[in-house]
Amino acid sequence: MQVRLNLQGKPILRGFLTLLCLTCLAVYPTTSRAADDSTLEQARTLMAQGNARAAYAMLEPLEFDRAGDVEFDTLLGVAALDSGSPDKATLAFERVLAVDPNAAGARLDLARAYFALGDLPRARQELDLLTANNPPPAARVVIDKYKAAIAEREKKKATTTTAYAEGFIGYDNNITSVVSDFGGAVLASYNLAGFLPTGNSVMRTSSIFGAAGGFAVDHRVDDHWSLAGGLDAHYRGVTQDDNYSSEELDARASAARSSGADTWRAGITLQDFLQRTDVPTDNRNAIGLNFEWRHTYNDYNQGSVFGVVTRQRYPDIAVDDINSTIVGAGWLHLFQGPHHGLMYANLIVGQENAINPLVNGSDNSRRDAGGRLYMQLSANDQVDWFANFGLLQRSDRSPYARAITVEYGNDHLSDATVGCTWRPYPQWSLRPQVSYSENRSNVALSDFHRLEALLTVRYEWH
Repeated sequence: MQVRLNLQGKPILRGFLTLLCLTCLAVYPTTSRAADDSTLEQARTLMAQGNARAAYAMLEPLEFDRAGDVEFDTLLGVAALDSGSPDKATLAFERVLAVDPNAAGARLDLARAYFALGDLPRARQELDLLTANNPPPAARVVIDKYKAAIAEREKKKATTTTAYAEGFIGYDNNITSVVSDFGGAVLASYNLAGFLPTGNSVMRTSSIFGAAGGFAVDHRVDDHWSLAGGLDAHYRGVTQDDNYSSEELDARASAARSSGADTWRAGITLQDFLQRTDVPTDNRNAIGLNFEWRHTYNDYNQGSVFGVVTRQRYPDIAVDDINSTIVGAGWLHLFQGPHHGLMYANLIVGQENAINPLVNGSDNSRRDAGGRLYMQLSANDQVDWFANFGLLQRSDRSPYARAITVEYGNDHLSDATVGCTWRPYPQWSLRPQVSYSENRSNVALSDFHRLEALLTVRYEWH
């Protein structure tokens, strides 16, 4: 059954219903505004309690309806700014100033928001407008404080250059990282007897010495972007056989962007390595592209994800030419306490793609997986102890690449370094360290162990 209201001829009833509708329409916005005002009071209470994030979350849904209301926009802007959303805050404060250009508090908060965004010219412009209006002494103190902070930030934008020079002496019991029993390794790998090692295959023990130097340039474009570059040169001398001395030149450039707790960096590296020996040499050159994302979780923890793509070429040994890709993740932790301890760990996986085949049609392509752990502890303001441990597993991707008796070679390369850094003077340091590395492989020719001890003196310019 349907019920229909026929209002024709019933003016009293029509008038009553019309009045009822108008009353509802009048009461509804009043009720809604009352609810909004209650929300504003709750937001003010949260701001007073230092909970700006919750206040902003409560106010943001009302922005569409109440934008242009000076009281609302002021509270919304302060909540957004104090909760880490300065971009949202600028919109609210600009609306306040559009309605009331003389709202000094909103103008100061707008300057604070621009400062937080790194827009220093606009922050200074707003502060200059406030200064021109002869603010009271208390406000002038705040204005001058922010102007000083702007000046300090602009100083940090200047290009900075650092440099270093160092020299070392030491001992190395296997300067080319080769198997100690070459003849036995050839027999086990190729079923060939009577082979004697030559060139880089000879295990050599020698005292060593060397020098290195380099510089780095860092240019901060603004509060978010920076550019960096550097150059390093290394010389390593072998006293018992100068033919195995070497030089290395490394160049690098990168661009980085920081935003809050995040930093993104991308760069390029170039390397040229020369060994003073007879052909075939271990000479090589490489070009690499790298990227990194770092996130700072708090004052003690930082995580990162990184990747490196490298093109490496051996002018005298073409079968060793490779293109490689590595990706990984790392974690840095700073320990609380008087010794300022730190620990950094990472894990990587990668792949090497050989460019040229071997005589038997195989190639030197491999898969890599590994990790590294670095630890440091400060004994006092002048002495830091450190330890560095690494493990890398490498697997051949092509059959019989390194031996006719082993189809797929597998290596387990481990290394450990311990030492300390002593800084007797601010720019001088003395670093003794001992390193041990070992490769265990199912291919006898790839087995080796190596011990190296170094004493390095370094001077740094800042």
